[in-house]
Amino acid sequence: MVGFVSKIAVLSNPRSTRNLQSGADLRSAASSTYVLGYAEPDSPDTLRETLRDFARHGVDVIAINGGDGTLREVLSALAFVDPDWLPALAIIPGGKTNLIANDVGSASVGERGLWEIVAAAREGTLGQHRVRRPVLEIGRGDEFGKPIRGFFFGAGAFSRGTELAQVEAHAMGMYHGLAVAWTIGSMFVRSVRGHPFGASGDDGMMTLVADDGIPQVGQRFVVVATTLERIILKLGIFWDGQGGGAIRYTDIDGPPRRLVPAFLPVLRGRPKPWMKAAGYRSGRADRISLGLNSRFTLDGELFEPGPSGEIRLSTPRSVDFVAP
Repeated sequence: MVGFVSKIAVLSNPRSTRNLQSGADLRSAASSTYVLGYAEPDSPDTLRETLRDFARHGVDVIAINGGDGTLREVLSALAFVDPDWLPALAIIPGGKTNLIANDVGSASVGERGLWEIVAAAREGTLGQHRVRRPVLEIGRGDEFGKPIRGFFFGAGAFSRGTELAQVEAHAMGMYHGLAVAWTIGSMFVRSVRGHPFGASGDDGMMTLVADDGIPQVGQRFVVVATTLERIILKLGIFWDGQGGGAIRYTDIDGPPRRLVPAFLPVLRGRPKPWMKAAGYRSGRADRISLGLNSRFTLDGELFEPGPSGEIRLSTPRSVDFVAP
């Protein structure tokens, strides 16, 4: 689809990892006549007010200069602005992993990326690369906090590995694909040695219900879910996807059985015949209910499930991404 987009606005996060490292400053490119607004919101309230201002001016595309966390904050805030306003998003990757940009496409880094978006709008080609993805919404029981929205959910060893990666992998200068590889490798090595993240006991106990299926109750090694189609490093960690659900998920019992022979089949999304009976499950669903005793992650950030431990994954809204 090709369409002339005349109303662009820019949200920039100067505190995101790559922007801090490069000192990226988009204000010069943002002075183009094709850009109606530029902002660096420093709080959720400021972000929501900025988005309301963009909506009042009829902005068609929001260029987001930041990482997965910045996108998560924007998507979460958009739901509280105007449900009828559905701007497309254009990513200027500036974060640690940029998992979302890897799937939907993006402009170049920094000021060059914004100039590419402006040029595509001027030439009427910004809509040529348009990708739609359902947005994963996490609702927490007992009205604990507002719903949060993003694209990649993790619980169990994945969330604990993410917590450790924020300290160790990033301290060693590992970002993007290297940080993801380090997190997965650490999960594997610790489990093989008999020292999985989070030790044992009630910490790994979960209840999972996909759509109206049978509740799966017990200790979990890892649960991951996403609405993205491509995962960084070309990981294929989801399978059994014949259903029409928007959420792809993988659910592995803990402690994981026969993890060494299962490790590569899980990463490739090509399970062996024995793996389902051993507690390796994957599929698609429109909604997932989880009962948790520990924190979960959404797009690299850790969150508390709330006092009840009950969370709900659904996809009430989709968003379009455009790239030059």
